Amino acid sequence: MLTTKPQLSDYKQKIDLVQFLETEGFTKDRRKSTRRWPVLENAEGRKLIIGNNQKTNEYFYYNPEDRRDRGTIVDYVIDKLHIDTATREGWQQLHEFIGRYTGDLSHLANSRSTGTVESQPPAEATRSKAISHYFRLDPLTNTDYLMEKRGLTIDTIGHRAFIGKIFNKTFVSKKTGETVINTVFPMESEQGITAILLKNDSPTGLVNGHTWGERLESIWVSNLPKGHQPKEMLICESPIDALSYHQLHPPEEPYDRVYVSTGGQPSSLQPLTVQRLIDRVKPEQVILGHDNDNSGIRFNIGWSGRLQLPGQSIEQANHQLSINHNKHSNILSIDVYGLPVEEAERKLHLESLQEKVLTTLNKGYTPDMNRATADAIMHQGNHSLLTIHLPNHRPMLTRIEKLSIKWRGLTDKLVVKRPFAKDWNEELQTQKANVERPQPTLRNTPSKATPQKLM
Repeated sequence: MLTTKPQLSDYKQKIDLVQFLETEGFTKDRRKSTRRWPVLENAEGRKLIIGNNQKTNEYFYYNPEDRRDRGTIVDYVIDKLHIDTATREGWQQLHEFIGRYTGDLSHLANSRSTGTVESQPPAEATRSKAISHYFRLDPLTNTDYLMEKRGLTIDTIGHRAFIGKIFNKTFVSKKTGETVINTVFPMESEQGITAILLKNDSPTGLVNGHTWGERLESIWVSNLPKGHQPKEMLICESPIDALSYHQLHPPEEPYDRVYVSTGGQPSSLQPLTVQRLIDRVKPEQVILGHDNDNSGIRFNIGWSGRLQLPGQSIEQANHQLSINHNKHSNILSIDVYGLPVEEAERKLHLESLQEKVLTTLNKGYTPDMNRATADAIMHQGNHSLLTIHLPNHRPMLTRIEKLSIKWRGLTDKLVVKRPFAKDWNEELQTQKANVERPQPTLRNTPSKATPQKLM
């Protein structure tokens, strides 16, 4: 029997977290659970993966859908009761709550049953490992969707940049019993795999295009070269587009290009992950390869208006652009930092900048047309904000795209590559169809009658 007051490590090591959570209303998902990684879920849909660290002997949990929801039994109770750990009363509250479950812990010291969580090495006790298990990803053995439906070749799919970056996952509909083999692209952040993007050609559309997990800051990224600095980094919306661009425009050397996909519209946090990746691999050039539509141009404006690349001056990096839109109009925000302290000089600089924007955007638009207009300039400390309203016209969007690249000193560092078709995969399939179309021959060339004069 324990005769001293239990320490926090006692709670973490000696309380079977699975059994504890079951008293908290969680039930084990038998289909997804294993001895190493039990998966539990409560009535509100909160999912927790449980593990045990072989080195510390502590139980821990991860939420596969929320990277902030993680920790030990101590973290769980602190979060549940909203305990203020800066006070003695808060810690007393924690001990009392756990004490009501455990008593003096003496009956738990050797209570682990044969059905408890299997311990694992510290290197394996990570959120990434837990999430990978949770998603149950299978090796890429079925390439029908990629090759037959998307026109990708085995050389592209098996390229060293993409090995281990594409998986399969089988899905069975509870309603229809249909079995669909999904093609899966894992979305990763510095925390590891936090979400997966599923693609398939199911006629019923089962989970096609669905992102499962927490995509917030995660991106799909190809294998990074070791000991080799890539010349380029391609940023696009879909991993399928990245693969298609590779097939259409292969790099000179296998590791000359890094491929990045946001899995759709970029989130507010994904640019931070991409920026850290750029700082790490230091590509000579960034290629924006988004769709050939207004949304794709807006994505290009967002990236070119925010990314910081080697060689930019401080003044250029301090001009940042972002754009929001609704059905008929756009709002362009230009953030300017580090301006002259003197108010008169700053005002003159900003008014000149605003005038240049409006002049460029409204070129060719007569006064009676829907033109770009400006709001009042706002200031706060060394930060000023210019807001421009403009119609949802492609010419204006492409002008902003060019302005953003030029103003921020990215002309030689960032380029926009647009497909002629809507996206890179559509362009790939169009080119493939043209190649496979029978070429005219003497036998199948339609003959044209030559006019003759009648006698």
